[in-house]
Amino acid sequence: MKHLRDLSDDELLFGLEKLVCSQRELTARLIGLLGEVEERRLHLKAAYSSMFEFCREKLRMSEGEAFRRITAARLLRRFPVVYELIESGSVHLSALTLLRDHLTDENHLELFRQASGKTKRELEALLAARFPKPDAPSRIRKLPPPKPPESGAEPVQRPLLSALPPPKPVKPVEPLSAARYKIQFTADAGLKEKLERAQNLLSHSNPSGDLAVLVERAVDLLLAILEKKKLGKTDRPRRAASRAKRAAAVTRSVRRAVFARDGMQCSFQDASGRRCQARALLELDHIQAQALGGCGEAGNVRVLCRAHNRLHAEETFGKQHIKNKIHFRQKKYQLKTAEQRSQVDNDPLPEVAQDKLLSALTNLGFRASETRGALRQIGQGKSRLSPSAPMTGLLREALQLLTPDARV
Repeated sequence: MKHLRDLSDDELLFGLEKLVCSQRELTARLIGLLGEVEERRLHLKAAYSSMFEFCREKLRMSEGEAFRRITAARLLRRFPVVYELIESGSVHLSALTLLRDHLTDENHLELFRQASGKTKRELEALLAARFPKPDAPSRIRKLPPPKPPESGAEPVQRPLLSALPPPKPVKPVEPLSAARYKIQFTADAGLKEKLERAQNLLSHSNPSGDLAVLVERAVDLLLAILEKKKLGKTDRPRRAASRAKRAAAVTRSVRRAVFARDGMQCSFQDASGRRCQARALLELDHIQAQALGGCGEAGNVRVLCRAHNRLHAEETFGKQHIKNKIHFRQKKYQLKTAEQRSQVDNDPLPEVAQDKLLSALTNLGFRASETRGALRQIGQGKSRLSPSAPMTGLLREALQLLTPDARV
């Protein structure tokens, strides 16, 4: 191959165009292969909990590369024409990420035709016209006064808005040093009041009101609650349940033993012994399914992430069967949620009061379903108080309904 400096202008341009065409062909093939990998669940069998993790760690892609290519691969499985569009360069991967939420079986050919050859900004304008969003809320905020120019300094020429680079996204967690992190989030008025109240209550041991100290104390308490609920942790473990009870479900003692054995990490391993790195969405899985006679003893239970738990279920009962089960469960949840909303909408108890009472009572340990029932009785006039009574009275009345055998 000639040195680049030895190439003529025509040879340089021709070689560049040829490489771009080859890159598009390779990109189309790569996306097709990624789609097939996900369809066959090969990333899960290789001990990766998601396609994103597989692309990042196994294929060494950046976050942006992985996101765009996975999006294109999933669209390709729905609309095979995507392969030709990518190969020809008619539609780039950034365009596909913008189009993905608007594509249907009826409109995809038309949208692909309109998006062909357009830049990202042109496509954003097209989608805004085709699928308009509601107006942004009007806001008025006070700006700091402009700094007076220094004596003898020339006035600063501010660039046009369109010439400015896009704003840098704010990272919620940003490392500052080897062991220090900047954590940032937005809070509503209710959370702000709770934080200020906690600061005041903790002011004797935290006079500076440092939020880091407050959050760490709060997270310690939350972890104790979650570990008790999710992992079955306790300072006073009870005696193991009978065999008959263990055969029906996973007991707390078995839950503790399984998490102590497997740790807070998915236990799935591929053929080479690589263990899945997932530490979120962990679930307990029966190695021999309960439906096939599997018991709830520790030897038959393991920690899996949700993706590998589903993979095991698909391998046991079939992919379509599990898909139908999930669809049925989602429909059932949607109907239940719609029914609850309908009941709440028919209650004359003000929505603000319902939210505050529900939050207060569930924080006291009452179940949300029981609490909604008590509030529904108050709202429908089945209690001693009117729905328009003061909040303290409504709270006492709800507690009386929830604990009829106790004095409130």
